[in-house]
Amino acid sequence: MSVLLTVESLAGGGAVERLHKALQEVLENILDPNTPAKKPRKAVLELIIKPNEQRNMGEMTISTKTTLCAPEPIETSIFIDTDKKGKAVASERVSGESPGQQPLMEEMHPDGKIATIQRRA
Repeated sequence: MSVLLTVESLAGGGAVERLHKALQEVLENILDPNTPAKKPRKAVLELIIKPNEQRNMGEMTISTKTTLCAPEPIETSIFIDTDKKGKAVASERVSGESPGQQPLMEEMHPDGKIATIQRRA
């Protein structure tokens, strides 16, 4: 017994299920605040039918494709210098930090210790 061919009946509902999944990916990408708001996205259901020589049967491939937006780039500032051995090093600039201001690091002290100042009560 054959069943009337509809998109809903294809592969036991698998075609619609995959389209819904692709649509969900598109919607989640639209809601992602890291992506551009106004760029278009796509959810595509593709049906490819390869008929036999007698043209009375065919093999169907069902696939979905999405076109999503990549997250916007994030920018930051880094300081680039060399360490005592001449090896290139970098550190990220922290908000409020001035160029030339160096972070306090253990390797910068000859005894390898960072002294803490005791406050008087």
